[in-house]
Amino acid sequence: MAEDVELNQYLAKHFLESGGLEVAIANNGFEALALLEQDTYDCILMDIQMPELDGIQTARRIRQLIDPVKSTIPIIALTANVLSEDIEKYKAAGMNDFLAKPFDESALLLVISRNQLAEPMSPKKTASSQTSGSPDRLYDLSIVQSVSGGDKAFIKKMILLFMETVPANVAELSSALEVGNWEQVGKMAHKLKSTVDSMGIKSIHDDIRAVETNAKQQMNLIEVPAIIGKIEKTIADCIEQLKEELA
Repeated sequence: MAEDVELNQYLAKHFLESGGLEVAIANNGFEALALLEQDTYDCILMDIQMPELDGIQTARRIRQLIDPVKSTIPIIALTANVLSEDIEKYKAAGMNDFLAKPFDESALLLVISRNQLAEPMSPKKTASSQTSGSPDRLYDLSIVQSVSGGDKAFIKKMILLFMETVPANVAELSSALEVGNWEQVGKMAHKLKSTVDSMGIKSIHDDIRAVETNAKQQMNLIEVPAIIGKIEKTIADCIEQLKEELA
């Protein structure tokens, strides 16, 4: 699995290992190529937007490998961008399929089965979801709880990963804004998008997407600083509430 967001790594690894699969994690395209050089895998889950070497560039390099086994390995795009023109780009790069983020266990195992395995894998039964916290909470752990299978350690790990990694991502988003690096602003907003969705932070669901779209299209830029300010405050408030959750 090539993916640079720690929460997505942990979530997918949890799903896949629960399904009896072995998983190797790469944080970018270069690491994915290095892993593939060292070993043979049955399938690659490929995030599209990664630092250093993105998913499309990595897929193209894999398809050019001399080893016929490695050059034809099934590649599944993991992405929040699933418009028809996006899907065409993935296909043109040599990818076999795609999975929209945020994904659940059933969807992940199904897409792997469709591209690699003769018999479909079945997700384990999970505990019924139950919204965590009081109504004034800025986050909703229903998604995390629903995929945890009742594993409290898993839920705690997801919360800790959020608290440990997201502030740095928000700081990088703000730093890119300060110097007018709109390409980086768009990339960081995209990186935060699936994390915000997984943690159920609905109040900035649309804001994250607005920042990403405006930065990439270089439009409505005068509105972006205020939106990022809202995102910063909401994330900071969420972390304070999550600290209470763990207390």
